[in-house]
Amino acid sequence: MKKRAWIVFFDESGISLLPEVRRTYAPRGRTPTLRHRLNWKRAGMAAALGYHASDPHRGPRLCFHLKPGS
Repeated sequence: MKKRAWIVFFDESGISLLPEVRRTYAPRGRTPTLRHRLNWKRAGMAAALGYHASDPHRGPRLCFHLKPGS
């Protein structure tokens, strides 16, 4: 009996797109300023990786979605 089933691994997480603050070398009394061009602070991310159970020749499938501002 041939089944049309998929095995799917799903993951969801939230990320911050602002750069991390680190120590840098600068002359004493002058605090370095980090500049970035990102226009949102957080994003939600979801991904699914699927394998076809009965047909290994189809190969894996990756689905990815990013939602800014969530």
